[in-house]
Amino acid sequence: MTQTDMLSSDQEDLRLLRESARTLFERAGGSGRARKLRDAGGGWDSDMIGELAGAGVFGVTVPEANGGLGMGLAAGGVIAEEVGRVIAPEPVVLTIGLSLGLLRRLRPDHPKMEQLINGETTLAVAWQERGPGGAPADATCRYVDGKLTGSKAWVVGAAGSHGFLVVAGGHNGLALVLTEATADGLSVDKRVQADGSSLGELSFSGTPAEQLAEGSAVQDALAEAISDATALAAAELVGLSDRAFEITLDYIKAREQFDKPIGSFQVIQHRAVDLNVMLEVAQACVLEVLAQMDCETVPKIRARLASRAKARAVTAAKKITRDAIQLHGAVGYTDEFDIGLYLNRALVLSAWLGDDVYHRRIWLDAREEEGAAQ
Repeated sequence: MTQTDMLSSDQEDLRLLRESARTLFERAGGSGRARKLRDAGGGWDSDMIGELAGAGVFGVTVPEANGGLGMGLAAGGVIAEEVGRVIAPEPVVLTIGLSLGLLRRLRPDHPKMEQLINGETTLAVAWQERGPGGAPADATCRYVDGKLTGSKAWVVGAAGSHGFLVVAGGHNGLALVLTEATADGLSVDKRVQADGSSLGELSFSGTPAEQLAEGSAVQDALAEAISDATALAAAELVGLSDRAFEITLDYIKAREQFDKPIGSFQVIQHRAVDLNVMLEVAQACVLEVLAQMDCETVPKIRARLASRAKARAVTAAKKITRDAIQLHGAVGYTDEFDIGLYLNRALVLSAWLGDDVYHRRIWLDAREEEGAAQ
């Protein structure tokens, strides 16, 4: 098989994967399902987790030798885009990028790997802390003699997870430990966000936990997993932006003013074209980054690529969803119209793992460092 044939085959696989994921989400209820779950108090649908697992969603980036599909980050990006289109609340990017990203690098033999891939459990990752740094290297949360003490902040998916992968300080530097959500001495303070999802503030007081790994390998694996999750979050934002733009186009074609669709006015057409150009640039950027990250092995370059994707996707998502509200007029601010759900989700997802300003600075610093080294 020639290289061209292989590329064509890969593209066909991704197209089929996209169609499969889109059909699954639409059959489940599309964005209407997200609204129902939000109105019911937030969280996600455990049956949907099972359906996603059955379709191979969670194991898409896990090597076949470890029970996954081994399709790479580009395939994960395709799924993330479909998640974004229906603003699905299930922790897809969290599981693919962070939970499985850590386990497959540090403990591919652990039973939780198979359980995550099969949708039998969900694990949130607690690696940040409140404070000046907040970085893992400054961790005050400690793991000593099989027990955790301290606290962790901004834990995505904490409210519904069966357990936590916690990055804590140990005897030999950082340690990755596993604790169950029902473990003694663990309390979870739920903080609701604008889109109805929640962050968790975790507090440990002699909480029993199992050590999975320790030392510099934990720091390295965490950095790689964060890069993966950042790029996948960018893909989710692209999918969200794409659907928000479609909703807006449908609205301006149907809404009439002065006996004409408002989409027939030149000023509206110009704004729609500008948004479409911004969307296509973001889509192309994220697609290119995911493909490059699948081939790149140098962590610093992978991190720079992920920052490039997130900065571009956040900029586009904020612009498109905010302009979409304006183009809807006053009704855009009402909860009755779905476009507001997309704006709220865009704001929450933009902030997770760093916004556009943060990632633009990371990308520029990395480029300067690479230039100075040449």
